[in-house]
Amino acid sequence: MTKLPSSGPSTTLCAPDVEEMFSFTVYKSVFGFQLSKAADGLARALNTIIERQGLPLTAREFVILNLLHEESPLPQTQLVERSYKDPAATSRLVSSLHRKGFVRRVISGKDRRVTLISLTATGAQARNAIVPELSALLRSAVGDSTDDDLRAARRVIGNIIDATLHVES
Repeated sequence: MTKLPSSGPSTTLCAPDVEEMFSFTVYKSVFGFQLSKAADGLARALNTIIERQGLPLTAREFVILNLLHEESPLPQTQLVERSYKDPAATSRLVSSLHRKGFVRRVISGKDRRVTLISLTATGAQARNAIVPELSALLRSAVGDSTDDDLRAARRVIGNIIDATLHVES
């Protein structure tokens, strides 16, 4: 397996189909475009699932519910970090979820400057209504991929996230 350099011009020869992922000569084959297209497709599918459930949520709000399902309560700053959203966007999402009764806001007893966000029973119920269908969609989408394929995909996507998350503009 050929490992690409982390920066600068490619000095390692890649197989033509792999080189195409980085060359921008065939745009639909560019790795970033494929990731973006997959993310857009997943967001649309998630919104469709949410609509079928009759829930007043968006895919972006679901992210917050799911994070709070993993650990709740969380300081709003932790939601910013874990959701990869900017503070203003996270604040809008939390406000919307609060108005809908899916999350609760409480001032921290340890530090009054900190707002803790927790999942309500209504929020947990909404999240739990979505997950089975979303999980089935993801399982279907990966088709006959092996466990090793899935682990490799998760590793590569994680590498891309790590390498691009803090790129300065």
